[in-house]
Amino acid sequence: MPLQDARITGLDLLRGLVIFMAVFEHYTGYLNYWYIDFFTREHALWDSFYLSHKAMAGHLLPMDHITAQVSAWLIPWVSQIYLALAAFNLSRRDQASFRPQLKSKLVLFVSIIAVLYVEGLVIAPNFGEAISFYPVMLWMCLLALFSLVYGWFGIRGMLVLTVLGLLLDQFGVQTLLGHIDSWMKLHVHPDYELDARLDLFMASGCFGFLYGWCWHQRPQWRDRLNRLVLTLSVVALAIYLRLGETSSVELNDIYANEHELALDMTGRAGIWGMEFLVIGIILWLHQRNIRLCWRPLNWIGMYSLTVFIFHKSIFVHLWGPLLLWWTARQGTILPNSFGLIMLLCCASVLLIHAFQRSGIICHLMGMHQDRDWQRLYGK
Repeated sequence: MPLQDARITGLDLLRGLVIFMAVFEHYTGYLNYWYIDFFTREHALWDSFYLSHKAMAGHLLPMDHITAQVSAWLIPWVSQIYLALAAFNLSRRDQASFRPQLKSKLVLFVSIIAVLYVEGLVIAPNFGEAISFYPVMLWMCLLALFSLVYGWFGIRGMLVLTVLGLLLDQFGVQTLLGHIDSWMKLHVHPDYELDARLDLFMASGCFGFLYGWCWHQRPQWRDRLNRLVLTLSVVALAIYLRLGETSSVELNDIYANEHELALDMTGRAGIWGMEFLVIGIILWLHQRNIRLCWRPLNWIGMYSLTVFIFHKSIFVHLWGPLLLWWTARQGTILPNSFGLIMLLCCASVLLIHAFQRSGIICHLMGMHQDRDWQRLYGK
């Protein structure tokens, strides 16, 4: 296996942890908003079977303090680090071997966005949320942009793009995105949300790509590269700890301050410092033949998109209704506790694992018929 093709197990572990935390955040958020977004579907039973829940209709359901503490420490950089890791992997090829793959990569990213919109139509409580633009969609757009720039202009083009990414605030991008969000709310749907801010995410992706390019294309630099990244990460974290504000989470709404830390350069320095300190430590250990691996998290990391695509539907159509039914039988309201959310996250991953391992996806897509199709009808 070529050196640049070898998977780094520690990064799979980290990606798995990041995706698990994303599932944790989303499940907490679904419980926060269940009585606003989804309980209306049971309106006919409010005065009978769901009487214990009726008083909560239209209200947010607060999380417990343990969940809030965990979220405050992990959520600000979870969204950023997944993009950085994806960009790191995107740079495995040199420009000459990358360009022939450019079309297929662009088709892949567009297809993922299309699947995410289909998922939104299946699970969203209204049309506005179904067509909203979320961070994972922005990540695919940015990865497509990185692919175009790298395929046509090489690493120099990515260096220029990185500088532009750091200067987006100066170009009025934040104001423009705010106008787009307001226009969509006014003319399309009041619940539309432009939740993916280019100015908050682009630099993380660019840094991840540059780190990956140096790692894959210049293996002789790896030790010095890691020392440089770790040093800069510590400096960035020190600046944030000295000058920045502590991240916080509202008990009633896990999304309220989700991107608050990234709104100024000091907060972003803290995010970049944290994410690249963790990545740098993993790569430093990898260089010393210390392979970080815990199979459950590594599986999530390797099949990250599979987990991401299915976890929301499982909650909206299985766990949420089951919890509502069970608590109605007990005469109580929904819980929103750390232990419950962890249990549901683990159960969802196990369900997705069983679904993926069963091979049913391949059969549903007809992939087992591909060879016969080509033999009988050609491509």
